[in-house]
Amino acid sequence: MKTLILANGDLTVSRELLHLAENADYLIAADGGARHCLQLGRQPDALVGDMDSISRELLQKYEAAGAILLRFPARKNATDLELAVDHAITQGATEIVFAGILGGRWDMSLANILLLAHNKYKNVPCTLIGDTCIIHVLHPGKHQFATKVHQRASLLPLTGEVRDVSLTGFEYPLDHFTIAYGSSRGLSNFTVSDTVTVEHATSVLLLIFSEN
Repeated sequence: MKTLILANGDLTVSRELLHLAENADYLIAADGGARHCLQLGRQPDALVGDMDSISRELLQKYEAAGAILLRFPARKNATDLELAVDHAITQGATEIVFAGILGGRWDMSLANILLLAHNKYKNVPCTLIGDTCIIHVLHPGKHQFATKVHQRASLLPLTGEVRDVSLTGFEYPLDHFTIAYGSSRGLSNFTVSDTVTVEHATSVLLLIFSEN
C-alpha cells in the first residue's frame, strides 16, 4: 500500500505531487500537515498528532468527512511524524512518501531524516520530496530507481561506514566499494541511464537526486 504522509513543513505544490496525492492508497496528515491537503485537493484518511498546529475548523471538517483522528498529548516522547509513520506501518504501508518534511527548522528536518534510518522501518521504502530534491532512505539491499539522464545524485552514509556499495547507471560507478562515514566520496555523481541501481551491505545510505 502506497502511503503519503504530509508534515507541517514547507511544501510547494507540483504536478508530480498532485499526481501522487491523487493516486496514494492512504494519506496521513501529521498534525499541521493537514493544511496541505487543501492545496492537494485530497481528504486525509487519518490525522495524527497532538493537534496543536491545526485549526479547530479544519480538524472538524476532516473528522466529519470520515478521517480517523489519532490525538496524542502535547507532552509525549515521539514527534507527530514518528507517530504518523508508525500508524502507516500498522495500516500495512509497503511504501511511504513524505512531503512537507523538509525546510524551516534545521533540527526538525534532520530529525525527520534520521528517524527514517531507524531499523523498525527497514522493510518499508521511504522517499522524501523537497522543493529542489528527492531523498531516498536506503537500508541495506538492492534498490532500483527510474530517473532521467544527467540527473545529479549524491550518496551520503547516514549511520556509519557503508560497505560493498555498487552503483550502476552512474557516471562514476562503484563496485563493492566502502564509503567511510563522513566521507564526501559519494557527492555529485550523475546518472547516465534512465534506470539506476544502488546496492550496499551495511548501514543506511541517503540517495539524493537534486536539481542541477
